[in-house]
Amino acid sequence: MKRLTCIAVALLMFAPRLLQAQPDPITAIPPDSSRHLAPGVLYTHAYIPKTRLSVHTLHIAMRNPQVGIRVGKGLEHISGLEQAHSIMHRYDSTVQGLRVVAGSNANFWKAGTIHPMGPTVSDGNLLIARQYKNWSSVAFTDRGTAIIDTFRMDVEMVTRLGTIPVSRLNRRVDSAEVVLYTRYFGHSVPFVDTLGIREASRDTVTDDSEAAIDTLIMAKMDSVWSISPESGTLKLQFTYLYPPAANTRIPCRVTALDTGFVPIPHRGGVISFGKGPFPLFSSLFVGDTFALASRLQPIVPAPVMQMTGGTPRIVRDGAVSVEWEEEGLRKTRFVEGRYGRTAIGISRGGDSLIVMTVEPYNRRHRRRGVSLEALAKQLIARGAWQGMNLDGGSSATMVVEGQTRVPLSGNRGSRKISTALMIFERLGIVTGRDFPKIRKIMRLE
Repeated sequence: MKRLTCIAVALLMFAPRLLQAQPDPITAIPPDSSRHLAPGVLYTHAYIPKTRLSVHTLHIAMRNPQVGIRVGKGLEHISGLEQAHSIMHRYDSTVQGLRVVAGSNANFWKAGTIHPMGPTVSDGNLLIARQYKNWSSVAFTDRGTAIIDTFRMDVEMVTRLGTIPVSRLNRRVDSAEVVLYTRYFGHSVPFVDTLGIREASRDTVTDDSEAAIDTLIMAKMDSVWSISPESGTLKLQFTYLYPPAANTRIPCRVTALDTGFVPIPHRGGVISFGKGPFPLFSSLFVGDTFALASRLQPIVPAPVMQMTGGTPRIVRDGAVSVEWEEEGLRKTRFVEGRYGRTAIGISRGGDSLIVMTVEPYNRRHRRRGVSLEALAKQLIARGAWQGMNLDGGSSATMVVEGQTRVPLSGNRGSRKISTALMIFERLGIVTGRDFPKIRKIMRLE
């Protein structure tokens, strides 16, 4: 009897704990490892035995002025592919006062052109403006906020006599299009990789034969000119009078007008008017000014400095919402298959950014991969109120302090990608009062 009484007393003591909701074994986050990479940047890794998911997560404090986000481009070229850790290392080693602490893969990219898919912006420079199908994008403003939506971007020249819509960025498809070429297209329009030709020629041409190398370059230029859709088109070279940004107006000055090879300024671009009739073009001369205007729909009330795309949205207002059909996807295997995935989420108040990569299937290490619905649940469990899927599969990547954690093969085995989402620390003492100055510095890079 005494023993039964003791058991009854113990049950009464622990009853409240037993009645409490137990953690969901599917989305529970065991504390396998976590550490602060910088003030406002927390990295965690969790292995969930029940589902065999290995999940790597970055929590970024968006209100911390010492933390920054950047979209990095492979080889700094519109068609460049490069491993994520290499993209981050180049930025880390060339920009003073910054330290890249972590990052992931970003845009999907087209196999044909190798261009990123969906609106893409890096440090205010436009790479891609066209929305792909109805895919989602995430925009980072110069006020330190992040917004996920199905954005469309319109670009146009604004002159004293009227506006000229820009049809496309960094690629001509139709001879009558107005195309804007930025520094990510190359050194000139049409583009000839003169540096690559010169370096490749070093193995076969002696150092004192620069004339021979120049002859090779001229021959290549003639070859490109004969087949380029930009041959003979009207081109306007310009420089920015203010640091570039998307979703705003940037004043520019005309620096050259030509129909031949036109260099692309590092702090400017080239607008090619194609071979159609553009009467407003005749009103612009060297030294004149105009505005390069870009606008996002739905409206974002601030200039945008970084932007990358993905598909589909998987979290809306704190609930699982895999909107694959709404965004124009057709393959259920992409939605339901268990793959390596990368996702990005924003907390309810917008004060935190969550970047999460789930390792792909690996039998040896008991990794399983995840569907989009399960990915959304994992993202919500980590605090996401809004969220979207980025590129995944063999492109799913997570880099922490220069070391590739996903895939398991590390730096040497990671796949080359088009764009990377980088998280960096601004070195030195920074306060909230420094935000305007920081924005100005970052836009001048």
